[in-house]
Amino acid sequence: MKINYLLLYISPILFFATAISAQNSSSYSGEAAVPVIDGKIDDAEWVGAKVFSDFYITIPRSDEKYYDSTIVYVKQTKDAINFAFKWWPRGKVISKSFTRDRSTDEENEFFIMLDLENKNQNGYFFSFSFLNNQRDGIVYNQRSISYEWDWVWEAKSTIYREAKDGKPGYIESEVRIPVAKFQNKNEKQIGFDIQMFAYKPDGTLYTYSISPNSELLSVKNTYKFDLRYPFDEKINLNMTVSPYVVANKFNDKKPGATLGGDVNVSLNDHKLKGTVNTDQSTLEADPFRFTFYNRPVFLTEKRPFFSKDLDIYTTPINLFYTRSIDSITYGVNYTYRGDKLKAGIVYVEEPRYPDKKQYFVARPRLNLSDFNFGGLLIYTNDKQSDSKDRIISFDGLVRIPKTRFDFQGQIASNFGYTNNGTAYLLHQFYETSYAGGPYYDIMYDRVDKNFQTSTSFNSQIGAPNDYDETIFQPGYIWKSNRKYFSEINIKVSYYRLRQISSNFKYQEAVATELFYRLNDIINLDHYFEYNRPNDIDVNGNLIRRNNFDFNNSIKFLIGRSALYIGYECGPYFGSFIKHPYANIDLVLFDRISMLFAYDYRTVMDIKQSIFSAKLDWRIIPKLYFRSYYQQDTYNRLALWNTMLQYEFFAGSNVYLVIDLLGEKLQNTGRYFKLGYDFNF
Repeated sequence: MKINYLLLYISPILFFATAISAQNSSSYSGEAAVPVIDGKIDDAEWVGAKVFSDFYITIPRSDEKYYDSTIVYVKQTKDAINFAFKWWPRGKVISKSFTRDRSTDEENEFFIMLDLENKNQNGYFFSFSFLNNQRDGIVYNQRSISYEWDWVWEAKSTIYREAKDGKPGYIESEVRIPVAKFQNKNEKQIGFDIQMFAYKPDGTLYTYSISPNSELLSVKNTYKFDLRYPFDEKINLNMTVSPYVVANKFNDKKPGATLGGDVNVSLNDHKLKGTVNTDQSTLEADPFRFTFYNRPVFLTEKRPFFSKDLDIYTTPINLFYTRSIDSITYGVNYTYRGDKLKAGIVYVEEPRYPDKKQYFVARPRLNLSDFNFGGLLIYTNDKQSDSKDRIISFDGLVRIPKTRFDFQGQIASNFGYTNNGTAYLLHQFYETSYAGGPYYDIMYDRVDKNFQTSTSFNSQIGAPNDYDETIFQPGYIWKSNRKYFSEINIKVSYYRLRQISSNFKYQEAVATELFYRLNDIINLDHYFEYNRPNDIDVNGNLIRRNNFDFNNSIKFLIGRSALYIGYECGPYFGSFIKHPYANIDLVLFDRISMLFAYDYRTVMDIKQSIFSAKLDWRIIPKLYFRSYYQQDTYNRLALWNTMLQYEFFAGSNVYLVIDLLGEKLQNTGRYFKLGYDFNF
């Protein structure tokens, strides 16, 4: 009987996998002028392309020309921008991630920064590895990136040989980025930057680019590419319908099914999205974590309804933390992306049994070259608790031209109450350069006692108001072209968090941190903190604690695998922290990735272990088996999530999911989900 159920689940996956693979195999076969993206460069297909063979070392900044021999082709077609790479690497090539939108610090990746507005303010980030893994994101304010955004694009690589015995390897890669549905494109000229991450034969890492003033992961300085003709818009109206059906079975309950989906409609600079019964059964589970001083844990937004527009709704004070909305019955999200004006309006209804909670958010933002100004309106109505939020906010950013000095601020207030509260933030910073040099942050934010919000990030940890924070953090990065100590980063910091009404100091700390790359295999990090928070003794008297935090870690890079080991300890509120931790990241046969992590802490009367294990297996291209297990001994929690997934393209998948929850994994959930994007 169990075999029959398994066949019932798997057969639709195999059917759709076969059908879609057959469909994809004939893509572009009839378009002679359009390169076929197969990772094998046919020179005839790239006739007329712009060719780059001279590059600039950008990290560490150098006038030397020790980069690998590379040829880059850039070709415009009617609805896409296409790239091809011929690369002769002399050093190691590390590619080990094949989960979309995931990577590690040590992996070789090539970045494409695309500025279709040609304003050097907003754009798109595309990254590929040589296992054909893809990452993408939307860029705003030159160098801020929302990685939750997804796009459908192609990247294929062929590794013909790896570097060996003093002879370089050879890799060919091809990329196509469809742009017809991007909004607000310049019709005459666009900007792009190509940033390539590589290793020298001695293991030293470096980055080289087509632009002499390139800044990593930024659209500030791009190459200006003249278009032969405006990109084909096809039709001004674009529509995507993404329905899904989820069949489920839980323990002793009868089988059930849920219908839902998303609809996206765009017209020029306008986009309207709708969602019904937003499904979360196939989203990766949030990891079990612990923190000291009740520090908040930021959870990444994974729902496409929100994630693709976080750049619009983000503010310096995180007043609209979308993860504060647990589930969605239905929602509407309208966005406008003009040349200088960006705006968004969202309405969501969340089930709060036996009633509901309503959210309305509006956000306009004016973007000029060195000045941004925006507003935010939040209204919530929780019918279960009969409570309402009414918040209005204004924020801005000023960038001093031709410098890295930025000034940022925000002020927010409740309205419609007898006693309205305010919150504000002031932030001045000298931005970090990936090529090295000084940096610093100075920030002060304050939230009055009467300020009420249920959607802010801090409200999720029970600290919505009546506090202020002060941060000062200067540092310096050295990056150099040498085998040992090629990167050194040292910083010091002061941090204070206190309750305004009582002057009770939750934290008042000074700290220093030193990170350095000893060589191409070993990275080390040392952190020391002295913290003097207030506390209440057994007699109810206010006292000051002398807490210390020593945290040392080391990371070993062994081929494409990595081992990370650390130990944290120190006096903490009259007790003593002992916190060893370790994780190992393994890659086998270019198809299997395994990650094991372990944390253990003893402090006061707490003895806690958190263990997790993750498996990603690429069975065939686009067909994945994923399994994730985690256990928390102190909170008596365990989770085991297993999923078989076929990815048609970004956003379109079919899944078989089994979830086991509970201290002994006694609660079982089984899901079969089918979702597909229909483009009109």
